Amino acid sequence: MKKIIKYFLILLLVILSVVIVRLAFLLPDFIASIEVSAVIPPRPDNIPEKALWVGGPDGGMYVLVHKNNSDSPTIYDAAIYYDSGGVSYQGRLVINTPDNPQFNYNDVNSYSGWDGDTLYLQDGRQLTIAAEHGDRF
Repeated sequence: MKKIIKYFLILLLVILSVVIVRLAFLLPDFIASIEVSAVIPPRPDNIPEKALWVGGPDGGMYVLVHKNNSDSPTIYDAAIYYDSGGVSYQGRLVINTPDNPQFNYNDVNSYSGWDGDTLYLQDGRQLTIAAEHGDRF
């Protein structure tokens, strides 16, 4: 009887080892097949087509930035929209690097987020609300 239990335990150990090894090879493929993406919500009608979605799976904003060449090089015109379509901010923003004020404002990868007062760029620079040049909603 002890011999049967011993063989049974050895067989069980071998089966469990095979299952564990098999799972170790399948798990990376399973994880790679899971797609995590930022879902862009449907664009409300009042948000311009050129507005860029800046956000991730937990939310974000639509951002529309434009440069008027007659303005100071550090000033940008902006409209920031909630995903619902409401306006968060519309007006002028000033970049915090006067020696290097240019960035590709038409590239979604330039932006990292908006906190209600500051539009953050991926490279660490910031655009903040220019004094007396915009409206928060």
